[in-house]
Amino acid sequence: MLHKLYGLCPVALLLISMITLPGMAKDEMVFALDSYVQKAVKQGIPGASLAVVVHGKVRLLRGYGVTRIGGKQRINSATVFPLASISKTFTSTVAAILISRGLIEWDTHVVPYLEHVSFSDPELGKHVTLRHLLSHSSGLVPHAYTDLLEDNVRYSRILQMLSRVRFVCEPGRCYGYQNVMYNLGADMLAQASGKDYSTLVQELIFVPLQMSHASFGLTGYLNSPNRVEPHVKVKSGFAAVKPAAYYYQVPAAAGVNACAQDLAKWMLAQFGHQPGVLRPSVLAVMHKPHVRANQYRYRAKLSNVYYALGWRTFDYQGIAGFVHHGGWVKGIRTEMVFHPVSQTGMVFLTNCETNVAREIVIKFLDLYQQYIHEK
Repeated sequence: MLHKLYGLCPVALLLISMITLPGMAKDEMVFALDSYVQKAVKQGIPGASLAVVVHGKVRLLRGYGVTRIGGKQRINSATVFPLASISKTFTSTVAAILISRGLIEWDTHVVPYLEHVSFSDPELGKHVTLRHLLSHSSGLVPHAYTDLLEDNVRYSRILQMLSRVRFVCEPGRCYGYQNVMYNLGADMLAQASGKDYSTLVQELIFVPLQMSHASFGLTGYLNSPNRVEPHVKVKSGFAAVKPAAYYYQVPAAAGVNACAQDLAKWMLAQFGHQPGVLRPSVLAVMHKPHVRANQYRYRAKLSNVYYALGWRTFDYQGIAGFVHHGGWVKGIRTEMVFHPVSQTGMVFLTNCETNVAREIVIKFLDLYQQYIHEK
């Protein structure tokens, strides 16, 4: 049914979903999110794309605004966005699949598995594992050399300098968000499989899930005819800028491009709708909290905030079990949040740097509490 719905216009999709899945409360939630994004575009953001899933059914796929401010090309649910750090969720999934096939283990040590990597404290460094990389619990100072990435220093050169990065705790004992270190996970997966990391994601995720608009890297993004342009805030509103190439150097951390249609399929897979691709046991491991995450922009409104494997988990006002990841690169914001038990979630993608991306996550949580929880 899902692939048939994708060919319909947004309004038709919304109306059909109302017929196939009745329930005024659920409809109110979908309409509220749709109206929220429409208002944001009217108030000035260039554009956005939204996917809403309720109880395992795609209820809304819609684009808003334009791909480039001042332009005429409209955003739709097939318009491609750089996903930024939502890319991390694909890395943990590939790892889980390869582990289920016996090619590598969560507790495989980075050293000596990767011969080109060394740490400032060899005694602590010998305990760093793939699990630590993908849960941001390596023990290294947070955002180690992210600044060098943004200065367009080559990834290979940065790896040569990793031995200068200090540990702030023992591996597994504290949370410290990473991009360069996270990408070491891709290096380990490539070595375990004998295949390039981007090929692994294509073969294990994009193709079997029919994520037909998804791609990797700057080239993949530029080759998408239906794609957004990034925008930054200026005095007059927003201005288009060239896409930032630097984070594409670490594809495990920020290398994926995709559209709302693709991420609706990705969410359904997280709900267990594709057991041939993602087994329930694999999902349980990825969504299991690993390390308490104190550094998190929503932490004041949430409780029990943890990082799992490629995903964040938290509770909201007494409702346990939300899963989330967001992304931010120059001119782009992305958010994906869902509740696996109720199979309800939202994807929000926008081609600008805006607080709307932050606010809509809380909006979703409030609507979830009002219309979905224990209904």
